[in-house]
Order: sequence, then C-alpha cells, then structure tokens
Amino acid sequence: MLRRSVLAAFCTAGLSGCLRLTGDTAPSEERDTEGRMETENADDPPQRTPTESSEARTASDSQGLFASRSEAIGFAQSFAASGVSNPVSADGRANAELIRHGGGWGSSYGSGEQGGVYTTSDIRCEAISDDGVAFGGDSNRSLRIRNLTLGSEITFKPTSDSPVYQVNEWDIDPETEAVPPETISLEVGTDSEHVSISGTWTGDRDIFNTQAFCAYEVDLVEDGSRIGGTTPKVYGIRYNWGAKQTGDELYVTRQPSVDEEWIAELFVGENTFEAKARQKAEHVAEDDVFRVDLSAIDLDSGQYGWTLLIGTKQPTQRNKVIKLTPLNTGLILQ
Repeated sequence: MLRRSVLAAFCTAGLSGCLRLTGDTAPSEERDTEGRMETENADDPPQRTPTESSEARTASDSQGLFASRSEAIGFAQSFAASGVSNPVSADGRANAELIRHGGGWGSSYGSGEQGGVYTTSDIRCEAISDDGVAFGGDSNRSLRIRNLTLGSEITFKPTSDSPVYQVNEWDIDPETEAVPPETISLEVGTDSEHVSISGTWTGDRDIFNTQAFCAYEVDLVEDGSRIGGTTPKVYGIRYNWGAKQTGDELYVTRQPSVDEEWIAELFVGENTFEAKARQKAEHVAEDDVFRVDLSAIDLDSGQYGWTLLIGTKQPTQRNKVIKLTPLNTGLILQ
C-alpha cells in the first residue's frame, strides 16, 4: 500500500488534566468505555518494506517532524525509576476463597512532570458466589490488601454507620497519586447498583507508591480473622512514562519492574477493541524503553490515536497489567 506524504506535524503539546477511563464488565467479559465487546484477534498487520533505511530516515526526520533516535530514547528513558531491586513476586495462596480478582478493568490517567504521564490500574475484586458477600456497617468485615512483592499490607474498614451491602464487586482506585482512596466503589445487589463506601485505612500507606509493578492479594477479614481471599495478581500502579517517535520507531518508557517475559503490544486507533493495526514492541531493557517498529504497520499516512498494552501473555487485551494511553500525543505514520 502506498503512503501519502506527511502533511501534519507530530502533536507535542504539553500534557494536562486527568482522563478517567473505566470498563464495567461481567466476570467473563471486558468492554471499553462505550460498551463494545473486546475481540481477541491476535493477527498482526501485514508487513511492508520501507523505501528508505531506518538510519537514513532518522537522520532526516530529526531536522523536521520527528525526534532523532537518541532524543526519542532519552526522553522515554528519563521517566524510568532507578534503584528498583525487588522483583515482582506472585508467591501466595493457590486458590481463591469467597472473593477473587476480577470485575473488569479500570485505570486512572494523569499528567506528570516534564511531559510525562502517570497511569494507575484499579485493584478490582468480585464475589465468587452469585449471591454476593455481606460488607459494610455492622458486618464487622474489612478488606486487607497485601503487597507480596514488598511484604507490606494495608486494611480498609468501612464506617460503622454505613449500610450492610451484598457486594458483587469492589473497586479500589489509588488514582495517579498512588494513595489509599477515601472511598471505594461497590457494585451491590441483584440490580448491580454502584455505590461508594467510606472508611479508614490502617497499615502501610506507601503500599502502592514504591514501584510500578507488584503482586497483590486481597483478603476478606471478619473480626480480625481472614475468612477468604484472592490469589496473587500483578497490578501496575503509578506507572510513570513518556513516549516519543522517530519516523520509523516509537519509544515508550519501560519501567525496570517490567518482567522480560511479558508482552508489550501497540494498538493503533481510538481503542484496542477496534484497532486499525497492532504491532508487538521490543524490550530494550538496557535503555529502559520499549521500541516499536512503525515501518511494519501498513496504514495510510496520517495521525492516529494509539495505546500500548503490557500483558503477561497473549492475548494482551485479556491479560494486561497496564494500559498506556497518551493524553494528547498522536502517532504519525508516513
């Protein structure tokens, strides 16, 4: 497919504001913010052969629309944390009891310093029983979140004057500041009503704010004793990142707590459910970046929205640990 010449400048406006994206789902489904079902098409777009070498185009691009390769790597690399020595650990119980990780996908996005973005995934759990689980008020039940990677924990106790709900789902949103929220969201009753419940936190308030990826378990506690809980699951919280492209490559921050076996994949288009194209990213751990070969994407020239999903395995849409969507930086294909 022939490409037209690029006429639009690459969007490099400063990042500002906070965009909240949450997908409400049933246990076996995942939907985007407009309610469309996510497909699991794992086919990559057809390859094309670039008409110029990557080095030659990078040299010319640095004089015009695009960053040089060193500039792009340097920008993305600048948001990577240093001194992270604790590996992600998923050691924990083998079976879930009463509650399990689930309830769909939610993320918070916010602008950071120096043109970066902070992205945080919600910790979401659901009742295993269709009847839900009593929580709130005089049920004397709390939620205890355990960070298995760092060996820390924190407990949420609802206010005593709150109603007792039959809860189907819990949504704990540390937001981009990675702090325990004042309220947590619940889906309750047979009508799946959404309510917020206030409470107090005790324990390590820095549990979410130490490194980008950790493994978490959530316990249901009654009168101080554990009565059920999830298996371990890895979440990405306060992932600090930036992205910049050359003519043929896109570079995105790779935090050092990313597992080398995980899969990073670029989805081109306004959402991952109806992607115009998709392309796997390369781990470049020594530079703290992901690299995406844009020359392998066969689309008409122009500016596109995009998302980078990082997942534990294929399909990345179903197994993601973080969803990186820029606030207002488009992808230029030429």
